[in-house]
Formats: sequence, C-alpha cells, structure tokens
Amino acid sequence: MRLKDELIKMNIYDHCRLSVRKFGGVVDDYYGIHKFMDSSKLFYFNPRHRLLLHNLYGIEMTIKRFGDYIVNSENIVILVRDIAAEHCKEDLSGRVPSLSDWLKDNEEEIAPMITLPKFENKILEEFVLFPKFKSNCHSALLITLSNFGVYLANEILGFEYGKELQTLLNQKATVQNYLSKYKFTKRWQFTPAPKESEWLKMNSSQTETSLKLEK
Repeated sequence: MRLKDELIKMNIYDHCRLSVRKFGGVVDDYYGIHKFMDSSKLFYFNPRHRLLLHNLYGIEMTIKRFGDYIVNSENIVILVRDIAAEHCKEDLSGRVPSLSDWLKDNEEEIAPMITLPKFENKILEEFVLFPKFKSNCHSALLITLSNFGVYLANEILGFEYGKELQTLLNQKATVQNYLSKYKFTKRWQFTPAPKESEWLKMNSSQTETSLKLEK
C-alpha cells in the first residue's frame, strides 16, 4: 500500500492547536505531551514512526510520563489519556489502535529480527516485555529493545535504566532497522483525520498572520 504525497502531515504545533480547540487553554499547555507522542520521529523520520506510540500502549506510556491529568491555563482539568487519544485520532483517520492492530500483519517479517537478552534487573525486564504482553506480538519488542527503547526507559524509569538497557542491545537494534521492513496494510495507518486536516488548512492563514504580528 503506497502513501499519497498530497496527504497533510501534522506537526507538534498542529496537534497543540487542535488540543486548544478541543480542550481550551493555550498551545504551551499541551506541547510536552504532543512532543513525547511524536518523539519517535527523531529515531525514524518516516510515517512508520507512529507505530511506536500512536496506540493504546503509547497512551499508557504517556500517562506514566505525565501523570493522569494536567490543569491547563484556564484552570480546566484535562485527562492525559484524552489528549493522547486525540493525538492518535488526528493522525490515524479517527482511530485509536492497539499495538496488535499495527503489528499483526507484519509479525513474520519483524519478529525474527528481535532477540531477547537475559535480564538481571526485573524492573527493566518487565518494562521491556510489556509491549509484547499488551499485543501478544513478539515484534512489539522493537519498541523497547531498540535505541528508542533506551530513550523510553530514560523517560519512564530514569537515566540509570536507560543506560543499563543500552548495554544489552546490539548495534543493529534500531527502530529504523526494524521498521524498514514494515509494510502498511491499512489506510488509517498513514492517513490523517480528514476533518482535522481541513480545519488546520482553513485556519493556517490566521495562524500565520498571528505569528507575523508577534514578531
């Protein structure tokens, strides 16, 4: 299945603007959450990066990172779960998929590439294995047994855990290496929500004008 060049690709700021429209407040209220959701793009600059956190597992990791809720600048309590879920919907045609939804059609290609190391640290072992338990797909370990997994361990568990995980990985354990074999099988995997894309397009000129006035 091929990607269409004309599809709008949302950036962190776009997601923040949509959150302001839905939940109130200002862009800065949501920037950290959307930056985390899209942090996988720094490890693989390709639409396939969304597989890592744009799913129910990713929402759970976002809650672990930021807590159950935030209080925005209008003093409104917003569940982090809802912000992260909307991020998924905005990028994936209105869907909030599971890891299995992403991986089940690619299990045979990716799973054989991933070797599970021996762990001495039980907390780190549980962290690494969690996406496999959530999805029942061995290929889900590409998230945590990779350079992105080191980043995620550092964000969720702390620096020492990320450092320890790094020592267990081989040089080929990168998300770019794993996801280069990934094939899109559903249109929602690479298609933004049409209504959200249209709203961004219609309001882009207003945003550009505001930015010029601020300079």
